[in-house]
Amino acid sequence: MRTRREDHDEADAHRSEGMPSEECSRRSFLAYSAAGAAVPFLAEPATAHAAAEAPARTNFVVQATPSWNFVHRENGSEEMKWGPVGRAPLSGEPVEFGEFVPNDRMYIHNRARPPQLDRRTWRLKLSGDALRRPRSFIYDELLAMPSVTVKRTIDCGANCAAFFPKLPPGGTDNRWLPVGYTQWHFGAVGAAEWTGVRAKDVLAAAGAESPMDVKFTGLDVIVNHSFPGGTTRYSQVASADKVLKDDTLLAYRMNGADLPVDHGYPLRLILSGWAAVTYIKWLGEIEVSKHRIAPTGLQTRHVLVGPAYPNPVPLSVGPVRSAIEHDPEITLHPGNITLRGRAWSGAGAIERVDVSVEKLVAPGRWVTEMPWRQAKLLSAPEPYMWVRFEVPWPGAKPGQYRVMSRAKDKTGRVQPRPEDVVWNQHGLGYNGHYPLDVIVVPDSDMP
Repeated sequence: MRTRREDHDEADAHRSEGMPSEECSRRSFLAYSAAGAAVPFLAEPATAHAAAEAPARTNFVVQATPSWNFVHRENGSEEMKWGPVGRAPLSGEPVEFGEFVPNDRMYIHNRARPPQLDRRTWRLKLSGDALRRPRSFIYDELLAMPSVTVKRTIDCGANCAAFFPKLPPGGTDNRWLPVGYTQWHFGAVGAAEWTGVRAKDVLAAAGAESPMDVKFTGLDVIVNHSFPGGTTRYSQVASADKVLKDDTLLAYRMNGADLPVDHGYPLRLILSGWAAVTYIKWLGEIEVSKHRIAPTGLQTRHVLVGPAYPNPVPLSVGPVRSAIEHDPEITLHPGNITLRGRAWSGAGAIERVDVSVEKLVAPGRWVTEMPWRQAKLLSAPEPYMWVRFEVPWPGAKPGQYRVMSRAKDKTGRVQPRPEDVVWNQHGLGYNGHYPLDVIVVPDSDMP
């Protein structure tokens, strides 16, 4: 953590409908946001002619999300592809990047259209009975405070949800996983360098005294008819113990640039190690209380429930996870292969990663091709950051295989077998060492 003081096609299908072409590029948006201006394409209404031609539908994502970088899961849900993260063997030159995901490649999960915000008029409102001086902050006041930069992996609580069985062990019991919701695979995760102000410094500037709970509320308005009035605001209640930690940030920069719109511009919450569903974007209000604050809105759904949970368990610390850096069902060439991937944990640094390979020898019958082998970690593990790893797979022969990685963090948590993952109805926190299918085919057999 660094502390310093600062003075201040398919791609088209994923762009926003009704967006003027001259305003639709991310570059145009950044040019406006850098000047502190509102973004015109978020405000300009669609023409009557366009509205008459197509039914009204709001795209929840602002930036372009081309299919070679993202998998479109549903409106507002764009999953990072793992293939371009690592080395794509069939794409010519290897395409990869280091420990940080570029801003325009980070996965996106928006439950509503990002609000139109102008940082010159935007305010962060602080209220609550634990404040001596309730007040609002303007953007420049936050920039004038001591800034902090941390490297953090953000991992959606529902990452890998598609790998859960749709029914719980032992039968339905009137419970099942909703398949219509976002079916993330491995790619609802990413790492970046986040810069902002400590939450505890902002609370101190408002005279916080012995707070117990803190509630963060975003400025997005989510349409959900199960809530009173048919809408809700995205919010997160966290204990003061967590909020007052040195690495709980109100972030305004991502990888050295202003936050992109889809990632919370102008301000978002970073709760190190917690599931990213708790990282409120487009932050607008903070309530600081001497008493417990009851969760509201979607936070009431971010709980583990099911046959194994007699009482709901709130989502907080992220699980230990890992993934091989290939897209599913990738084709590889025979010979010596190096398998690469990334591992991360919400509880701290990664200690070890092992990789195993199994071969399909008959329908439904898999045999061990390469027993669990310890991978080489390519950097010194750090708390709350993923670590890259690699392991050799020598002499790979043609066939169908499945590759699994299994990570262990320094608190002793280990990824379980898929059959040992505890089922929950909301599909949260899956972290089994789920197999990735690969095919090894010689050039002579390629069509």
